[in-house]
Amino acid sequence: MKKLSLLLVLAISLISCNSDDDGPSIAYQYARITNHNLPAFIDYEESYDIKATFTLPDACHTFYAFDGKSYENEDEENILVYDIVALTSYDPNVTECTEQTTSLSKTESLFRNGFKLNTVTQNEDRYDTVRFRFVNGVNTATNEYEFLTVNVPVGEPEPTPEEPAE
Repeated sequence: MKKLSLLLVLAISLISCNSDDDGPSIAYQYARITNHNLPAFIDYEESYDIKATFTLPDACHTFYAFDGKSYENEDEENILVYDIVALTSYDPNVTECTEQTTSLSKTESLFRNGFKLNTVTQNEDRYDTVRFRFVNGVNTATNEYEFLTVNVPVGEPEPTPEEPAE
């Protein structure tokens, strides 16, 4: 009886582990970020709805999410850096995309609840610049990301004195 039970369990295991399953699966790929609506400066107390525009690789890709990390610049401690990538999802079982779309360019908000510097640091004077680095390609020779880099000053800049009229 034990041998029969073991044989039955083994048979069920082999049947249920069919490796030819072409069921739905999901893969991810980055999308090239091409534009943004960053403010001219960042006020410590303000909340900003920052959006980025990106280009989907093809019509079979859908926007998944923005992903990234923030860290302090090693060489300049007064700079907070955000590396941001737009992720798309697609079905890798689809070998040829036949879907049509009017535009592969999409715009979405970067931060779900807005960007507010005082949620990143409690010290208002900690950073004088926030550097946003948007992934907009990959260097095929080095296999490293290429970035669209934008430095945004923290705090309203001092007005520049006007030159005297001649």
